[in-house]
Amino acid sequence: MHISVFVLNGLLIMFCMDYLSKKTVGLLLIVFLAACSGCSSGDNEQVLNVNEDQPREETSIPANNLTVNPQGDISNTRLTNRNPDCGAYVGQYSSIILDAQQSISFDSQLTITATVNSCIFSSNNIPNHDVGANTTTGNNFASQVSPNQLSYVLTVKRNPIKTDNATYVRKVASSITLNGIMLNGVDLDMDSAFCYNTEFTTPLQISLGTREQCGLFADWYAVPAANPDYVTLDEYTGHPFDGRYHYHGDNHGLSNVEENNDIPSASLPLDASGSPVIGFAPDGFPIYGHYFYDTTSQGLRKAQSSWQTLTVERETPLGSTDPVPSITTHERGLFVADWQYVAASGDLDECNGMVDAYGNYGYYYTETYPYGPLCSFAIPDPSFIKSNTEYDAN
Repeated sequence: MHISVFVLNGLLIMFCMDYLSKKTVGLLLIVFLAACSGCSSGDNEQVLNVNEDQPREETSIPANNLTVNPQGDISNTRLTNRNPDCGAYVGQYSSIILDAQQSISFDSQLTITATVNSCIFSSNNIPNHDVGANTTTGNNFASQVSPNQLSYVLTVKRNPIKTDNATYVRKVASSITLNGIMLNGVDLDMDSAFCYNTEFTTPLQISLGTREQCGLFADWYAVPAANPDYVTLDEYTGHPFDGRYHYHGDNHGLSNVEENNDIPSASLPLDASGSPVIGFAPDGFPIYGHYFYDTTSQGLRKAQSSWQTLTVERETPLGSTDPVPSITTHERGLFVADWQYVAASGDLDECNGMVDAYGNYGYYYTETYPYGPLCSFAIPDPSFIKSNTEYDAN
């Protein structure tokens, strides 16, 4: 606010120049001077200009990057587009990738079409990057990667409406339950078939079990991405199950990310508005990469999960008779039951989502649990629960 101060014959006169025009101020001064025409010439007359508050420059956020992604061959391509509408990604995409374990090449195929209300993803489940290299255990996958001969078909709603209630992705008997479809045609499936069971002979008694050992109601499901010594995942946190390659966590396959550094370096190719859309959740909201534009720091920052682990000893679940793994031998974080949502402890909500600087709600990749959307805040499409028979690797 700019204040002009005039002292006439000991009378302090203040004008707010932000609200009065120069012409108006001039007229007011004439009136005051006329009123003081009889004042002694010896009276001091001063004009003081005081800037009480210097005007601040308004900061503007960078333009949201809506650069259209390339179509056709997207082998090892990092995406650009941050448009939250799945209709912005209509097209045909393909890649030629190498299975490092089988030493053979695969062709990936993804087609995205759209109607007024939805988008349809049709994919053979082969990604846009090589698979099978640099596994967490040093071993080969338990089964071999194979394209889906039927094509996965998933429907994503356009313009989803956010609610206050979270719908979790739960296990369903004889079904594949998905957390999202990525823009390279691979699904995000954070469900776990690994668990703790005293029948296992591994050092921590964590392994891929049978339906009796790690079925629908096991007490201690292991988080695949948090158990690199027991779950064989490649460098993209992916592996096949009965041939179906899928992701269990975050990766750098479609967007750039630096490890263990919240602020990206200048050498990392990343738009100032944040990571691109890399997929869509079952409710139709987008899934972004790791980075968002932080209006407080006025720069990019990695999104932080609000899921935390306890430090106290584990307790036996209600009605369970199974042994409980102690935190002295099994550190907190290995199991799904170790994690709880603590509101406002990170940037993201219960489903790993937030509204960004551009007013768009979406879910984010995080480097810690849950890595992506565990749940949906809009109504999920039923196509994200699929029968096991919808994947044919033969």
